[in-house]
Amino acid sequence: MARPSLLLLLLVSACAALAVADDDPMVRRFEQWMGKHGRAYTDAGEKQRRLEVYRKNVELIEEFNSGGHSYTLTDNKFADLTNEEFRAKVLGLGAPGRTGRRAPRTENFAPVTMPEKEADNDNSTLPKEVDWRKKGAVVPVKNQGGCGSCWAFAAVAAMEGLNHIKKGKLVSLSEQELVDCDAEAVGCAGGFMSWAYEFVMDNHGLTTEASYPYLGVNGVCQTAKLNETTVSIAGYRNVTANSEPDLLWAAAAQPVSVAVDAGGFVWQLYGGGVFSGPCTAQVNHGVTVVGYGETNATVDEGSGKYWIIKNSWGAGWGEAGYMRLQRDAGMPTGLCGVALLASYPVM
Repeated sequence: MARPSLLLLLLVSACAALAVADDDPMVRRFEQWMGKHGRAYTDAGEKQRRLEVYRKNVELIEEFNSGGHSYTLTDNKFADLTNEEFRAKVLGLGAPGRTGRRAPRTENFAPVTMPEKEADNDNSTLPKEVDWRKKGAVVPVKNQGGCGSCWAFAAVAAMEGLNHIKKGKLVSLSEQELVDCDAEAVGCAGGFMSWAYEFVMDNHGLTTEASYPYLGVNGVCQTAKLNETTVSIAGYRNVTANSEPDLLWAAAAQPVSVAVDAGGFVWQLYGGGVFSGPCTAQVNHGVTVVGYGETNATVDEGSGKYWIIKNSWGAGWGEAGYMRLQRDAGMPTGLCGVALLASYPVM
């Protein structure tokens, strides 16, 4: 007789749990979020764990957005990840090279003579705003997925832009060729934009994304594709470290690859607006500056100047895949270290 009573008790408990779930608005919101982002989990236990992570992130988002910042956070596609999981998934700048080569040193980013620059830090002749997207020099936002190949995407975006400026052609180039074939970088485990440029120089070019499509995993180099040199570069230049004025000159002329600290939860859940931190100068992610601009900011809001940052986390992150990062934030490295390791290709 005890068995039916036990079954009934279990049934009642299950129904009660479902009722609680139905009454929990966060559960409904999470279900909607899962549908929007096509998320599915291996089992009920994993789904419950992800729900709790999502719940904590939403609480964080709502608390932050109530603070009157210059930008907002949102429950984007990274909202079911802890910050540790997020960092492991998308950051890929800085791994030692296959030959033991280390990171570029900032002292190598010494002052350079940039075209048409007549006086040190004299930016009075530069346009107030530059947006290389509007000039047709930027391909649609790409998605590196769970591969730490940001270094390849940052360099490729700069080369795509330069090719359009110099040749009048906007061609999407292959990040996967760099991931698979660059003998110095370590593919999805990381690299540097300068290494990508050096590979393209040594190989006398890079093929198209259409010919060598992105897979988001380390693969075997398709050596036959190495002869498809669709776009070639003569070299690259390092922008003076700790100089946002020099970075401005470079970005006015073409898209520029830069390194930033993108590891904080505010990068992870960035929704839009002029990003003003917090972040450090411990750079861990490669992105591309594709312009700059200025908003009408009050004194309390600080500088209304910003860099237009093209990221490689898909169009569902940030402002359709972009971030406006505060410019002239009062620190030599630039906000998030944006002025530390900037470089651009030349033809």
